[in-house]
Amino acid sequence: MIDDGVIKYDRTNFTQSGPLDPALWEEIESWRKKLFKLNLIGEYPTEKVGFGNMSKIIRWNDQAEFIITGTQTGKYENLTGEHYTLVNGYDLEAMKLKQVGPLEASSEALTHAAVYEANRDITAVFHIHNTTIWERMIEENYDATPKDVPYGTIEMANCVGQLIAGKSSGLIVMKGHQDGVIAYSKSMDQCGKLILELADKFL
Repeated sequence: MIDDGVIKYDRTNFTQSGPLDPALWEEIESWRKKLFKLNLIGEYPTEKVGFGNMSKIIRWNDQAEFIITGTQTGKYENLTGEHYTLVNGYDLEAMKLKQVGPLEASSEALTHAAVYEANRDITAVFHIHNTTIWERMIEENYDATPKDVPYGTIEMANCVGQLIAGKSSGLIVMKGHQDGVIAYSKSMDQCGKLILELADKFL
């Protein structure tokens, strides 16, 4: 059963805007194209549910402000300013996001926020899906969230934060989120390299 795509965070603090400036999302998009070609971001054909999301830090105030791919954009080969969202505030415990953009943030946005909160050196988070990579990471005992923790919840956010525990770069397999894998790092390029290394190793 595919568990993805449904927004679970509080959606009341969303401000709709026009397209976001390319300077905010072009770096993400350059990496997203590569991952889309590898089908690590896309859409499940039968369920018509998109998978995969990516974000990067814009700035730190009291909290991280980050750009993230919008909800249900996985099926598109190319994204534009119409498909990205700025998250500029959050309350993890209350599952609330403050966001501005042409569409709402990915359903995994709370998890991205939790990654950034875990270590302020982290500037990029990539969340991809692949059954083979997911299964092999579990077999090889990569850092993992428990089977009974679903995506998009405060439990997932807390688990991810605990796994990072000050690390500035790494990989997490989400046992309770079919096919789900997270990479995080101090730069977009380092984050992308982690994903490509997984693909080279397991695919």
